[in-house]
Amino acid sequence: MKNLKSAVYPALQRARYAGFISLFEKAKSAPMQPDAVLMFATSKGRLGGNLLAIKNYIEKNNLPFKITAITSENRPDDKALAALMAQSKFILVDDYEPLVYVLKLREGQQLIQVWHAMGAFKRFGYGRQSAEKGSLTHKNYTRAICSSPEVAPIYAEAFGISQDKIVPLGSPRTDLFFDEAYVSSAKERLFEKEPRLKGKKICLFAPTFRGDNVNDAAYPQQFFDAGAFADALGKDWAVIIKMHPFVKTPVSIPAAVEDRVFDFGDEREINDILFITDVLVTDYSSVIFENAIIGNAAVLYAPDLADYNNGRGFYYDYSAYSCGEVVSSFDALAAAVKQATADNERMLEFKKRFVSLCDGKSCKRFVDEILKKS
Repeated sequence: MKNLKSAVYPALQRARYAGFISLFEKAKSAPMQPDAVLMFATSKGRLGGNLLAIKNYIEKNNLPFKITAITSENRPDDKALAALMAQSKFILVDDYEPLVYVLKLREGQQLIQVWHAMGAFKRFGYGRQSAEKGSLTHKNYTRAICSSPEVAPIYAEAFGISQDKIVPLGSPRTDLFFDEAYVSSAKERLFEKEPRLKGKKICLFAPTFRGDNVNDAAYPQQFFDAGAFADALGKDWAVIIKMHPFVKTPVSIPAAVEDRVFDFGDEREINDILFITDVLVTDYSSVIFENAIIGNAAVLYAPDLADYNNGRGFYYDYSAYSCGEVVSSFDALAAAVKQATADNERMLEFKKRFVSLCDGKSCKRFVDEILKKS
């Protein structure tokens, strides 16, 4: 039965978008524009991440590319969208976009995946055992980028494409980490927002959610006691809590520690918080990669590792993802944070393995290696 499903799955995908496929094929009668870049990101209401970084770089440097950005907020009707897709030499996506996988691209046309995440942490795409291997999803990318050479084979497997189509050039959105003016402004804004952070060592507690999706997302309250954690760290420390956006129930902060434990759930960009962080505490979140680029210490707090690993799974042994200690007991967490350092061999190895090309020049490499050479 499973083999039968795999055999018919592509036909079902094409049938779902048969009308759009027809419009796309008709739109091929018009010439393809060699300088046209279509950024297609319908999972969000705005352009962000790698797509926005590339767009900003092109516009800032007055490069000869005409960019059109389509999100869920400004998506045109199917006929207009099909024309845009058929007549743009470059189509860029940064997430799962089912509409593009059923298309037969024009000769010389480029469909490029600039995936929103970096490194290789939790299994994704065809790296998951549950993935439908017969699907068309991802398989028509002409190029896909990744953050380091070591993870290129993983991205090839995840997208179901040959490794020669994977281009290690870094993560364009991390170029901002090397913009001194931006970093300084972000720090100043956060310290103005909460002046009691000044002069403190700062621990950022930023776990991911448990559950399948936004509808059942939660973080187990028994895993973390904000008051006990702050007291164990001592009054030299401040704690910022940034739960995953899917988690709607805030962590309880006792009145006795309100002067040194702060809920930053309203902050849109966790990366801005990393600029003022000394030690990151997380569990299964890919924020470990951004944190390593910025250069902070990290502790992985994973009291439910066995259960989590039996579900989705990881690409490497879990201990390889920490630049410091892996902790399973809440009672041991504060001590691990106080002992954590960023200047160690594990950090150097981690950065080399996962983010070696995130050096502030990823946007330039993208333009030079992909847009200009295609």
